[in-house]
Amino acid sequence: AASRPRLPEPAVDRPADIAGQVAGLPAVGAGALLYPDTFPKAHEPEHVSAAALARLAAERLAAGEELPAPRPMYLRRPDAQVPKNYKVVTPK
Repeated sequence: AASRPRLPEPAVDRPADIAGQVAGLPAVGAGALLYPDTFPKAHEPEHVSAAALARLAAERLAAGEELPAPRPMYLRRPDAQVPKNYKVVTPK
């Protein structure tokens, strides 16, 4: 488990903006496979299976590690945003 650390924390970024941070690191998943210029070491699977996550958790528990508490994460920018030139409209 120690050979597969998560770097860095989950975030929403454009591939070109993080190219320098991820250069040379392996990446997995659909997003990595879509951007081969940014993630030249991208690997399958395209989608992580629940079984793979369970194996990783079992490895960590067997090694005496504690699993972090579950926490909800929203990993995309919100669809609803205030427009730049916001105009207030009040009823008559």
